[in-house]
Amino acid sequence: MIEDELIKLWQSSSRQERVKFEKSKLMMDLHSSLDRLHRWWKYMERVNIISALLTIPPFIFAIFWAPFISMKIASALVIVWATYVGLRILPIKKVKPGNLESNYLDYLEKTKAYLIAQKKLLETSLNWATLTIYPIYLLFWVGVWEKPLARNLAVISFLALIGVGVYTFYSNKERVNNEILPNILKIDELISTLKE
Repeated sequence: MIEDELIKLWQSSSRQERVKFEKSKLMMDLHSSLDRLHRWWKYMERVNIISALLTIPPFIFAIFWAPFISMKIASALVIVWATYVGLRILPIKKVKPGNLESNYLDYLEKTKAYLIAQKKLLETSLNWATLTIYPIYLLFWVGVWEKPLARNLAVISFLALIGVGVYTFYSNKERVNNEILPNILKIDELISTLKE
């Protein structure tokens, strides 16, 4: 019974009221989706910083106590790499829109720029995060390559590192395709609806 009344009410409403309803529905859907994405991004920022903070101390120790010069150089490079990767995600905060923008259209434009910056960072992470660690890792094991136990440990851990890189690449790609791009399309749709 209530459903029939709602249908009659919808049919009797003016076109302008229907457009307002569709705008508010689009806004609610977008906010729900963006809230989830913002929580994930904040989690990713924390994970990057904590990972860097956990990586640096053992390699500081390795700089002083590693038996080979190649290990010492690689340890210093790992510290630089971990710092860079840990901090690389932070500049995107500058693009994030505030809750109190001058109007909703400005908020949408800034949110779109924020999502595009996230998309670009995730799509390029293979270059600046994953591929840069592999040569450093190989340099670390050069000095002990003649020892069978060290060689086996190096090969196994290198394969694990490649596995982590592949997983990161595909999870970032999935995040971009399933969450960021659809939100950019929703924002575009909402912007065009608001401009009508």
